[in-house]
Amino acid sequence: MGYLLLVFKSAFRNRLRASLTGVGVAIAIVAFLFLRTLLSAWYAGAESAAADRMVVRNKISIIFPLPMAYTGKVQKIPGVTDVSWANWFGGTYIDERNFFAQFAVDPESYLRVVPEIVITPEAKKAWLDDRSGCIVGELLAEKYKWKVGDTIAMKGTIYPGDWKFTIRGIYKAGTKNFDVQTMFFHWKLLDEQMPEGRKSQLSILLIRVADPAQSVAVAQAIDKEFLNSPAETRTESEKQFQMAFVAMSGALLSAIEIISYVVLLILMIIIANTMAMSTRERTTEYAVLRAIGFKPAHVIGFVMGEGLIIGGLGAMVGVLLTAPLTSFIARALERSLGAFLGAFELDKTAAALAVLGAMLGAMLASVVPAWRAGRMRLVDALRRVE
Repeated sequence: MGYLLLVFKSAFRNRLRASLTGVGVAIAIVAFLFLRTLLSAWYAGAESAAADRMVVRNKISIIFPLPMAYTGKVQKIPGVTDVSWANWFGGTYIDERNFFAQFAVDPESYLRVVPEIVITPEAKKAWLDDRSGCIVGELLAEKYKWKVGDTIAMKGTIYPGDWKFTIRGIYKAGTKNFDVQTMFFHWKLLDEQMPEGRKSQLSILLIRVADPAQSVAVAQAIDKEFLNSPAETRTESEKQFQMAFVAMSGALLSAIEIISYVVLLILMIIIANTMAMSTRERTTEYAVLRAIGFKPAHVIGFVMGEGLIIGGLGAMVGVLLTAPLTSFIARALERSLGAFLGAFELDKTAAALAVLGAMLGAMLASVVPAWRAGRMRLVDALRRVE
């Protein structure tokens, strides 16, 4: 016990350097955890996708429509329990800077297929009864100070014209990572305003299957049904569908992941430099310890122990700082990127691994200085003057 206490006190013999090193480690941990949290949030939507939900789209691209007639045929495919559909609207609210997702959907079936949309029975009835009504996510309503009964005026882009929607409900998320920055309105309202050549067209079909284990077979059956038709289909799980959008940012995500590991490398370099300086300055002290009976293993333990203590304490401070910082950044990002990011929260497992990784990295960074301190010749060390 006396030896461990001596190692702990020795780690803070030069308090300024130990403190600055600890701060450097803390900053590195904050940067690492923030980047890992950002990556987790980016993938959260796909990871939380319902296992029994699938998406049917045009085989060529999602920008090509599917005929409304496909809904009845898909419903008859064995294994399919429910079908709904949606069209991406892409309208502009005030100006292009106020972007948020808007979908024209069939309200009744969409609420069945996507139970994550939670609204009150009163709001549901009001929406179903009003052809020009819509529902908006609670975060979107908070952002624009909307309330039930307000009118949203939008400029159509994909579907030209001036559109007005009345808010009949504000929905909450039934699951942690479900987006609450989207507007949903009646597909029939959209279809009624379309010219003859654009009527009865859908962007996607959203289906539920009885057994997620049979999803592949169901997907193959659907795609086979429309093989060689004017609009062939591609059916995939909701997770695969969402991952296709995540993949568009693949280069950026890979860069962020690489940078996160570079941060850990920098952390090890910081600790290695500190331990090397400390060992060089205290060569004579280590020689005296050897002279009074301490073994080389004890000296090595001193150096590695100091690195472990400084790295561990710095890492724990970093984790404590990351939690409020992440919470602050989450609130800002939810208002600007809520439609693209999932829950922006610090992963406790990642935090624990970061602390353990920092401690292990500190020990590894101390190996060379410790080895040099343990193998130095006693006589040469005693003669050395800094």
